[in-house]
Amino acid sequence: MFGTPDRYGVMPQDNLFATTPGLEQQARPQRFTFNVLVPFSFNSNPEELNTAFGGGTNTAEFSPIVGLSFSSPLFDLPFRVTANVRAELDRFTQAPSVDFDKVGGNARIQYVDPTNDQAYSPYIVYAPRWDFTPFYQSWFETRQDLSFGVNKTFNYDANFRRVAFSGNTLAETVLSFGVTTFIQRRFSNPAPSSWAFFVIPSATYVISDQWNVSLGLDFLRRAFDSFQGGFAEEDWFLQPIATLEYVLPSAWFGSDRNATLLGRPALDFQAAYERNWSNVPAFDYSAWHVGVALKLGWRF
Repeated sequence: MFGTPDRYGVMPQDNLFATTPGLEQQARPQRFTFNVLVPFSFNSNPEELNTAFGGGTNTAEFSPIVGLSFSSPLFDLPFRVTANVRAELDRFTQAPSVDFDKVGGNARIQYVDPTNDQAYSPYIVYAPRWDFTPFYQSWFETRQDLSFGVNKTFNYDANFRRVAFSGNTLAETVLSFGVTTFIQRRFSNPAPSSWAFFVIPSATYVISDQWNVSLGLDFLRRAFDSFQGGFAEEDWFLQPIATLEYVLPSAWFGSDRNATLLGRPALDFQAAYERNWSNVPAFDYSAWHVGVALKLGWRF
């Protein structure tokens, strides 16, 4: 939901989807962004269980997120640095046993071509996450991800012609195609740790100043370390995601300035399907996620 192509630039400059606005542009000047996402959704399988083993529980899900991000050029070099910290609560009305809270962050160094935001854009990311029982009462898991990847986008104007290369093509771009691919090493406590390879194509289309649509496909292969030299879990994961966004008109708030002060409110309607294939039968599962979220962002 943070990767939609709204024109106001109040989303964090870090995302799995290459078509997130500004992701391949130089960060000038230094910028902080504060974001709030309040989603309500239907989740068909929060426990991520195989239906043959009893299946999951149909439930409502409430998962608010708050985050602060920072982006800046790296001296006069063609690199951008981005840092992000966020907190999230996951609550399930019919499956409270899987409620949990998490705190995460990342630090990213990315090459950007200052004259072409459609060029190949390689990067490295370090992203830790700490998981807790509800209301952060006690820690139960830590994961630390180190990823090496590259983004590539193809931007088109309202006449579906390729946008001319420049350092910032956001104003001219109506249709954008992109792909992110990266390899990841995850260090987990408790074990096991794992290796993963991701391929994530995406597309965005600006329908109007108020409406836009985003499509993405999260595909990965994850191989876990073996336990004492024995059995090792291996998973394939696929998740198509579709998001329709409505940016609330500034006139509803009296003025453009008031809309900015209120965080440029937007409603995101999203549907996603998860499918995980595993050599551990209990982890061979599928799940649907359908919901709506209120999204707010402040840039300063």
